Amino acid sequence: MAAGTLKDFSMFVLRLILGMIFIAHGAQKLFGMFGGIGIEGTTKMMEGLGFYDPHALALIWSGIEFTGGVFLVLGVLARYAAVSITVIMLVSIWKINLAYGFFIQNGGYEYNLLIIAACVPLICLGGGTWSVWDM
Repeated sequence: MAAGTLKDFSMFVLRLILGMIFIAHGAQKLFGMFGGIGIEGTTKMMEGLGFYDPHALALIWSGIEFTGGVFLVLGVLARYAAVSITVIMLVSIWKINLAYGFFIQNGGYEYNLLIIAACVPLICLGGGTWSVWDM
């Protein structure tokens, strides 16, 4: 495979897997699918974290996860989807995981950091030529 083709294939695989993860997580928070807590549970979680207007934030947060995942899978505005996901991961580290240290088995931020690292190439390079619409 030529270098350009490998890059496009790599970006496609990265978008596809990361997108599927966030579609699933967003569906858990929005709709209660896959054993999730639904929007009511997400609202309670946001309230417990001390956020102002927890219901609105729950809708925004879960919407970013779900639509960001859909956008990544399709390759629609992949840079913006990756930036949005990075922001919610940074807030998640700050509000939830930082107190538990690095390792995921202790509730730490290891997983969030890996997601941020996966978003960096998408932010820098875009979704690749195998995208529906990318800027």
